[in-house]
Formats: sequence, structure tokens, C-alpha cells
Amino acid sequence: MSDSSETPEAPSTTLLPSVEQLHISETPLPPPTLPKPFPFFLIPPELRSRILSLLLCPNSRPTVDLSDINHLTSTSRLNYFLVSKRFGYEAYHIFYSSHTFRIFQIDSRFYGKRTLPLLARLPVHYLNVITSLELRLGVAWSKPPKPWVVNEGLGLEDCQNVRTLKIFVEVDPSSPVFKGYRLEHDFYTDFCGVILRQITERLPVLETVEYDAYPSVDRNGALMTRLIDETNKGKKRIIWGRERNWGDSLGDKMEMARERARAKANAQGVNGS
Repeated sequence: MSDSSETPEAPSTTLLPSVEQLHISETPLPPPTLPKPFPFFLIPPELRSRILSLLLCPNSRPTVDLSDINHLTSTSRLNYFLVSKRFGYEAYHIFYSSHTFRIFQIDSRFYGKRTLPLLARLPVHYLNVITSLELRLGVAWSKPPKPWVVNEGLGLEDCQNVRTLKIFVEVDPSSPVFKGYRLEHDFYTDFCGVILRQITERLPVLETVEYDAYPSVDRNGALMTRLIDETNKGKKRIIWGRERNWGDSLGDKMEMARERARAKANAQGVNGS
């Protein structure tokens, strides 16, 4: 009986080519396709301004001042100035025209004699587009900081679009509770009156002075009376901030009417002389 079994054939295998047989193409790969840039400057200016406002101006819009936390609050926004020359031009117009800038620093770490105020550090083209400034009074009332000096170096004359000056009074040292702690009864009142007069004289297009204060400040106190008197002499319109809501009651409205009448009388007296 013959053996019908056959030896199975070994499976065929295809050997991989050796390294020497590999051929590497010298043809360069095509460059990656980059997305086309968004045509930002082709959209209407009103939309560009709105977009920049969302990027540069938070909802709270805090007052800009010399501070050691500016690198946390403002630096990321100011980086948009570096995108391009045209983008930076439109960006700084939005940023500087939409924020309020403090004239004199209130952080004691920036009270050094050679420490320049924020406005004195800004170039003229930034000062030209600022629309609102703030003066905060009551800080260091026993010894006003040395950098609090109004001069040409402060750059107020270059603030050609500032129409609103906001004044916030933290305390009034002429109040009886400060007796025994102040240098003289009218020292700080006179200091603030002179500072305000010098500021209003140097701002070329100033129209409105907005007053606000903490609850402890009496609107009929010596400090507020002096400030309002200086504002009336400068023929500036007075409005009231939201902290105290001065001007809401009937008595306040009557007092405001008397203040306007006094301002009008003073203006007529100056014109008549």
C-alpha cells in the first residue's frame, strides 16, 4: 500500500528589503498649509473698535495708577499694541480713551521724591487721547507726598481731550475727629484747593468735575466747600458720583441750584470787571 501522505510545503515568505536597497526620495515635502489671516482691517471701523474694546477694556474698567500689580492687570492687554503698527495705533486709542488715569499715585511705595507720577511717564501721543482723569484726596493728609506737584513735567497741557476730572475724597482732616492729629486746621484744605486750581488751569478743554467721597465726608465741610468754590471759580460744571449719591434728595438739588447761582454770579462779576 503506497503512502499517499505528502510532505507539506513550507509557506512562501517575502523578505523585506535590506537597508542598502531602500531608496529615500530627495523630493522635499510640500510645506504645511497655513490658515489665511483674518482680514481685520477690512471690517468696518465701528466693529473694529468694538472688538478692541472687548479685548482691552474689562467691564469694571478700574482707574489706572502706578501699582506693583500692573503687570497682572494691564500688561497682557498692552501686548496687543505690539501686533503691528496699525493695530497698535487703533489699540492704544481705545485703551487710553476708555480708562480713567490717576493724576497722582496713592500707593505709598511710590512716594519717593524722584518717583514720577504716571502721567509724567506717558508719551505725548498717549496723553493726547486720554479723556478722563482722577484726583484722589485724603491720602497721606498729614504729610502730602513729594511727587504731588503740578508742573509742566506732569503733562496736563498735552491732555487735549480730557473733559472730565473725577475727584474722590477719602477723608476731610478739617473734621473735629482729626483735632490733635493735623498740623493746622486749614493746612490740607488749602493744599487741596491749590492743587485743584492748578490742575483745572492746565487742562485745556476741561468741562466737568465729578465729586464723590466716602460716607464720613461731609459735603458741607471745609474741604468740600473749598473744592466746590475752586470749581465754580474755574467755571466748570459739577456732577456727583455714585458712592454718596449726592444730588438725589430735594435738599441736595436746592443746594446745587444755589451753587449754580453762585457760579453764575462769580462769572458775571469776572466778566464785568
